Amino acid sequence: MFDLEQSIADWRKQMLAAGIKSPVPLEELEIHLREEIERQVKSGLSEQEFFNSAVQKIGQAHMIQNEFKKVEATKEDRNWKFVENLFAVVTSLFSLFLCGMVIFKMGSFSEATSSQQTSCLVGIGTFALLAWGGRLSCRMFPVVRARQIRDAICVSGGALLMLWWMVFVHIILPRHDFTTGKLLVTILWVMIVPCGIFLGLSWGIEAAARKKVAMTGS
Repeated sequence: MFDLEQSIADWRKQMLAAGIKSPVPLEELEIHLREEIERQVKSGLSEQEFFNSAVQKIGQAHMIQNEFKKVEATKEDRNWKFVENLFAVVTSLFSLFLCGMVIFKMGSFSEATSSQQTSCLVGIGTFALLAWGGRLSCRMFPVVRARQIRDAICVSGGALLMLWWMVFVHIILPRHDFTTGKLLVTILWVMIVPCGIFLGLSWGIEAAARKKVAMTGS
């Protein structure tokens, strides 16, 4: 004898086996299935017939999983585009802020020379070029498909950058007597430029992986 509740339970197992493990989508699918069964009941079919008909209308497990993957991929692409745009805006504004500080503030320091001011501007340009270079030259980066490995690379790079900053601030900097101009030049080249290298590498590795996935999907 056909058992509707047992059939729905078996259908849920098929959905879980197909990879639809998130509780919310699975619950929504079951609600749609039950609503479709209620509509089929009015047509006079048997329980087994209207259950099979409702399942066919909603879709098989692999078809539903493919649709979920498409939706998740689209959402991930939107999030990545947002992060890319935010990164571009932040790095641009930061570079402009530093340029403004060098042009309008550094010139007021009596110890700062024009060559030091120029060196600072070149350092800022180098930072921006390195940060943006990762995205623009992403084809030159290795394709790291595993998300965990990419995250580990970024975290390790950030840890090394922080370690270098600590060494510079607490060990190297106290042993030198810098004028104001030399101090600003040193900070830009020793702290800000390496930050551009880190950002460029992180951005390039992530962009290379996503570009490869997009090409494979197409």
